[in-house]
Amino acid sequence: MTNQIPSAISTAIGENHGYRFEGDFVHLNAEVNFSDADLAAGQAWALQLWASDDGFSGLQTHGVKVAELAVQPMAGGLATAGWCAAMPPAGAVDQALALALVAYAADGSPQVRDLAVYPCRESFFQPTLVGDVACTLAAGSAKLSIDAIVNPRDLDNLSGTLSLEVWALDAPYAGGSWTGNPVATVILGVLAGGASWSDCRYDVPAATPVEAAALTLMLREWTPAGYVTRDYRNFEAPAKAAAVDKPTKAKAAAKTKAPAKPKAAAKPAAAKVATKAAAKAVAPKATVKPVSINKGSEDELAAIKGLSRDVAKAIVAARPYAALDDVCKAKGMGAKTLAKLREFLSL
Repeated sequence: MTNQIPSAISTAIGENHGYRFEGDFVHLNAEVNFSDADLAAGQAWALQLWASDDGFSGLQTHGVKVAELAVQPMAGGLATAGWCAAMPPAGAVDQALALALVAYAADGSPQVRDLAVYPCRESFFQPTLVGDVACTLAAGSAKLSIDAIVNPRDLDNLSGTLSLEVWALDAPYAGGSWTGNPVATVILGVLAGGASWSDCRYDVPAATPVEAAALTLMLREWTPAGYVTRDYRNFEAPAKAAAVDKPTKAKAAAKTKAPAKPKAAAKPAAAKVATKAAAKAVAPKATVKPVSINKGSEDELAAIKGLSRDVAKAIVAARPYAALDDVCKAKGMGAKTLAKLREFLSL
């Protein structure tokens, strides 16, 4: 293990620290030495456990944030420890792990003050997709084909409820948080440890993704923190043909319904006026300003349709958040709820 900055210079992680995974949770512990200047600044502090398949350099965190534990600063050395929900990266690649000491600015932005990198890479045993995986979208349905879905855990380690979700993302998925729109979902059920499902074939209703979106199939598992992505496959962007299906049908219908006689075609002049008037009568939807999960009041959060007062209280109580997806750690705020309300929330 190596600390990136010597403790004598500034607030830093002490010599003793570590982590321990147990199911869907991880126990973080560390000695933290605070400088007088940092104590006077009154900032919020946290320990974050990060995973990266290509390691770490300097004080830069990247990859997937696995867990976060709030730290209450005090003069001198502080020993802090606690359990928190674990969000390991999706996929089966061994990961380098690092423990980061983070200070939050007044605007909620995080600043890494120290980073302890662990020498041994970590393997996460979680449900996975095996062999060839295919996803085809056509005529309002998604056809999914998977050679096998495997639970590599111990025989007595039953999975949570598993599901397959197809997403149209802003960028190809890389194993952490994401932004995009759901396309299709199928609930699979639970899978015993050491067991597998073979030759999986599913045909489910699907929405039409935005043209050029990054299409991803995710294997997700229900945990105490909601659904968590365990494995995934990225596919090529949806074909342009899918985006022009409706206009093509509309043109064909217009040709079919068009009157054969010139007089009949010239008849609906009044209809054109009515159509223009109707178009003016339909006011454009007002743009809703997202509410900050770090700064928004309980009342502002509760005013969002689909977000209850109890969940708004939980969001306020679990601050601060380093990323929008971290709001899922608030009681009652799962990944599906966040997916529905993402456009109304901001960091």
